[in-house]
Amino acid sequence: MKQLNAHRKQRGAALVIGLILLVIITLLAVVGMNISNSELQSATSEQTRLRAFQAAETGVERSLSTLFSVSTQSTTAITDVVTPVVNSPTNPSTGLPQDAYQTVRQFKGWSTLSVGNSRNFNSYHFTIVSTGTSARNATAQNTQGAFILNNAY
Repeated sequence: MKQLNAHRKQRGAALVIGLILLVIITLLAVVGMNISNSELQSATSEQTRLRAFQAAETGVERSLSTLFSVSTQSTTAITDVVTPVVNSPTNPSTGLPQDAYQTVRQFKGWSTLSVGNSRNFNSYHFTIVSTGTSARNATAQNTQGAFILNNAY
């Protein structure tokens, strides 16, 4: 008779332990999903930041190639229009590229550089500030200094 009573006391224990294990596994799954979502958001944010940086770099490179068009008569800054990056992903609703840049080029002044006794060069100093934008309002600003050497006489 004692054996039968001991067996009856253990009948509900398996159910309780099973439910506790199920709750623990569910909590681990929920925590894992939350960590996964936050890592995905972080990776997306880093990607858009890097795309904005690359758009700003594109603006600097394009401005360096057109630096000869900046007047050396005035130190007034030249602000270019916002230019979309050609190979960037397009916005599905508008069909326009998501990445763009805007540059500001400015002549800062000039100086004479003497090399030896017979060689003089004029050096014209410029500043280029390029602001790149990407999806989700990510922005990056790059500043580049440049100068052009010209044989003075």
